[in-house]
Amino acid sequence: MTMHDADTLRHLHPAAILAWAVETFRGRVAMTISFGGPGVVLAHLLSRIDQTVPVIFLDTGLLFEETYAFRQRFAERYGLHVVDVRPAEDPGPLYETDPDRCCTIRKVDPMARALGDYDAWVSAIRRDQGESRRDVEVVEQHEVDGRPLLKVHPLAHWDRATVWRYIVEHEIPYHPLLDRGYTSLGCWPCTRRTHAGEGERAGRWSGRAKTECGLHTFTARASAPATTSLTEARP
Repeated sequence: MTMHDADTLRHLHPAAILAWAVETFRGRVAMTISFGGPGVVLAHLLSRIDQTVPVIFLDTGLLFEETYAFRQRFAERYGLHVVDVRPAEDPGPLYETDPDRCCTIRKVDPMARALGDYDAWVSAIRRDQGESRRDVEVVEQHEVDGRPLLKVHPLAHWDRATVWRYIVEHEIPYHPLLDRGYTSLGCWPCTRRTHAGEGERAGRWSGRAKTECGLHTFTARASAPATTSLTEARP
């Protein structure tokens, strides 16, 4: 297969999509994993494909202690090349008065800087995670700071049940707080346990209109479907 587009990739297994991204953008692709949710499926798949691919971990300085400990254990178990990325400044308790600005300083700005080294960004977001993500495609052409960036979402069309079935079948370890009432984990001041019947991300910024930290909205998505070929990959 030499030519792929969003429609073709949509029907492939996430492992095949991820392998395509790694091969096509070898040396110019990175993955982001928070280690706070079922996105560990992607980390598990990557460990079987290419352990040298950078796994960007955004250390906001406000993560749960369990997140730091789990990140260390998981990376060691699967031999991942984790790159810690931190904010340039500590805005203090800005999350109390301006959570959007807090997320920009702690997450968006550091990620924008880190992406300067890559042409493709792989993440674990899915359509079923909420209204703001229902139109996510497997591959999307974006722009950041005036340059093209391909976003790759291998799990876009999987639902939560499918993800957890994979975790159980492959005995993949997951964040311990997911068994304690949390369904999505971010920074501790802005994350709570969810209740029966609530959406997966209902515990994030509870009581506010805010539903996204900005990581998946700060790039500009192109209107045309993303296409690329193996022959277009950088060396």
